[in-house]
Amino acid sequence: MADKTLSLPRPRLLSGEQIAQIHEAGVRILTEHGLRVHHEGALATCARAGLQVREGRVFPTRREIEGFISETKARPRQRPAGDDPPGREIVLGVGQYATTVHDLDSDALVPMTAARLIEAAKFADAMTSRNLIARAPGVPVDVAPDLQPVLQYRISAEHCRHGRTPPEVRSPQAMPYVMDMADALGEPMRGQPIYVVTPLTVGSDSFACALAGRDRLQSVWVSDMLSVGGTAPIRIAEALALAVAEVVGGGIVAREVVGLPVEWSIRACPLDMRTMAMSLGSPEELLFQWASEEVNASYRDEEPGPPGGSLHTQAKLPGPQAAAERMSQLSVGALFGTRSFGGAGRLSLDEVFSAEQLVIDCELRDHVERLIAGVDAACDPAASVAEVAAGLADGFPGLESTARRYRDTYWLPSLFERRPLAGWLNAGSPDLRQRAKAEVRERLARHEYELERDLRRELARIYAGAEAALAG
Repeated sequence: MADKTLSLPRPRLLSGEQIAQIHEAGVRILTEHGLRVHHEGALATCARAGLQVREGRVFPTRREIEGFISETKARPRQRPAGDDPPGREIVLGVGQYATTVHDLDSDALVPMTAARLIEAAKFADAMTSRNLIARAPGVPVDVAPDLQPVLQYRISAEHCRHGRTPPEVRSPQAMPYVMDMADALGEPMRGQPIYVVTPLTVGSDSFACALAGRDRLQSVWVSDMLSVGGTAPIRIAEALALAVAEVVGGGIVAREVVGLPVEWSIRACPLDMRTMAMSLGSPEELLFQWASEEVNASYRDEEPGPPGGSLHTQAKLPGPQAAAERMSQLSVGALFGTRSFGGAGRLSLDEVFSAEQLVIDCELRDHVERLIAGVDAACDPAASVAEVAAGLADGFPGLESTARRYRDTYWLPSLFERRPLAGWLNAGSPDLRQRAKAEVRERLARHEYELERDLRRELARIYAGAEAALAG
């Protein structure tokens, strides 16, 4: 089939005037309310750098704010992937935050122990043939909290071929051990996220981790996850203005205190006020993310990229809600150019890992890949007449051209049901979820990847040191 990949023009939610107003509001919020900093040493460093500090808050001036933004625009950046025409291939990645796992046998949710994380990591790696970037998809909760990211990284590297990338670290005590493992694996940690504690506060564990690793890092990235109507105003423009204030303020503080180049971006998230939980996976998430990216792009003097690729749902088990919300995110994102989606296999936002859901996510992805592939509508009148004549004589299903082109024309699902009712009943009424579970067990039984022996020994040595220091 000729390349007829579907790609829709990305509509704008915000006008240039609205973005300018959001920027002005953000500057005023930061200069008038300041940023609370929960770190005495950081406050002293900011004061020595000439920033205004009063009652535990840093108050950058308009000039300092605009200077920081100008530095952001002037810093060389990698060419955005969106500059290249997107192809058809969609890559999925698993999350890394789950503390609970969906048990296939009981359909219950159980704690993510180290043993269960090893099994989950092996299965995720066994899915790499389905175009999946696989790492350990959770955190082992049966060890001390400071030891969890170290063990998570060891499990990921030992059992996943993509597992050498370090996990996100939120424990400053664990930071040196994770960095040692990353060095041993040839994937040194170069950056660290710093999350602003919304509203208008910095000083979280991620900030402490950046301080703990600054001698070995090359940059930090500052962002937030404010909730519209919860930790921010209910009107999206005002929420975006608050996001600008706290992330720019956090970036200014991080630059002075951590002493490394700072990248930054805002993110507004939806909130279900009935449960006071973030409703990621909702239509509002896509809209708020869309608006956030338009504001972010304005500070980089770039065109907004495609919607960010994350598969979110608050569903706790595989089922209609998880499928509907993920298909919405996949379809909209892919049609506007997104080709990488994280969070495959995760449920309840990022609390649960489900191998069954991961198999279903790959089926959803394949469905959307076929959609964006489009159709080849080239028509040669003479050849068309001959094709119809042959079909009238022998039947179209029996033509050589039908057999040759069938798989290029149609996507053949492995889970979704296509048989008539009678055929499905005669086959024993197979259930999609049971077939997904059978695929999990089959792929897990075939898993073979193992990290090289010398690297396993080195990780074991580093982990032993971390266990002695952090196990409590």
